[in-house]
Amino acid sequence: MAPFAVFQTFLSILMFLRIYQSEALAKPLPLTPESLKVSANSTHQCLHLQWTVRNIPYHQELKMVFQIQISRIKTSNVIRVENYNTTVKWKQVLHWSWESDLPLECATHFVRMKSLVDDANFSELNFWSNWSSWKEVNVQESLEQDTLLMFPKDKLVEEGSNVTICYISRNTQNNISCRLEENQIHGEQLDPHVFAFNLNNVSFIRKHGTTIFCEGPPKQKKGIVLFVSKVLDEPKDFSCETRDFKILSCTWDPGMDTALGFSKQPSQSYTLFESFSGEKKLCTHKNRCDWQITQDSQEFYNFTLTAANYLRKRSVNILFDLTHRGETGVVAAHIGH
Repeated sequence: MAPFAVFQTFLSILMFLRIYQSEALAKPLPLTPESLKVSANSTHQCLHLQWTVRNIPYHQELKMVFQIQISRIKTSNVIRVENYNTTVKWKQVLHWSWESDLPLECATHFVRMKSLVDDANFSELNFWSNWSSWKEVNVQESLEQDTLLMFPKDKLVEEGSNVTICYISRNTQNNISCRLEENQIHGEQLDPHVFAFNLNNVSFIRKHGTTIFCEGPPKQKKGIVLFVSKVLDEPKDFSCETRDFKILSCTWDPGMDTALGFSKQPSQSYTLFESFSGEKKLCTHKNRCDWQITQDSQEFYNFTLTAANYLRKRSVNILFDLTHRGETGVVAAHIGH
């Protein structure tokens, strides 16, 4: 870097520090997060945060840490503390998301944050700012006024997962009983109108979902369906062969079909990717896929077969040598490591 450019950078940093030097205090003022906005996505049980940091100088980037607190029901009941590390630019809008285990309709949530500069060029700013004010997120205010409500609705989870559900009763009498299929379940009271239930290690019962319902006087009854998917299997016995050196025929054992009813989750898809050519093909069958052999003297094919459903992906690899012949004239595939 030219001496003049180094001098300019030094002056820029020096001017920046002087801007934040308080006349009354010995240390500079912190860069505090502001314009904090919190929105709720009930379908995915997520809170989305958006904010800015005022007074970041033009053409400067600062490494910063934002400590985020999330409370439930009341501000003193902190359930999550997380540090978010990122680089902040002038006038940049920052984003962060959090997924709740409890449906957002079941309780009011509160969010606040503070920040510090974690940048060697601005060591004098390496201290925490004040907390922002609490932002309240109350999804219940937008709900219909039924006497009994249950959440989440039509949630998709994988077998073995832990799931939290709740009911909201507009009636002050809480003699409401709930069942998972035919088995009674017992919950925890969150407030006078809300009970939550923790379902651990949920099992697959049927493709059309697991029924959970609550009922109580006078003639209150509500139900939800929990869609539990079988765990996606890794493709087994993946192999390829060719008899005409024009088409590679790859086959595998797909394992359990993870399709669910009511179009909640289709059967898993399979994609074949060849790393040397960078080409990818979506397979039209669940247990086989044909690949066109190129005419450019490519001898090796490094395949990755990926199975995917809405909840996860599973991949296996093989390295295929086109020049290797077996006694039957079928080219064998070799499992890659």
